[in-house]
Amino acid sequence: MENIILHVYYTGEKENLQTFVREMQEGGLQAGVKAEDGCGQYDYFFPADGGNYVVLLEKWRDAAALQVHMDQPRMAEIQALKDKLGLTTRIERYE
Repeated sequence: MENIILHVYYTGEKENLQTFVREMQEGGLQAGVKAEDGCGQYDYFFPADGGNYVVLLEKWRDAAALQVHMDQPRMAEIQALKDKLGLTTRIERYE
């Protein structure tokens, strides 16, 4: 099986990072992604050192499942939320 792992680093002001994760959870966006076919993990983690970033760990069954995820309308909602809060991202991909 071809698993794809993504580490998505969101950087910004600490309060905005907390707001982002809270809105992802309370607004149902995170749960919606987790329910997508092929999603094995989609969880946020704050650093123990208190840094100004949060890490999203994603696991996808394969490239096709990841592409379907990227094409979902909720991705525009996530991008709009990220933009509203002034967050930047860096992605590491492992196959």
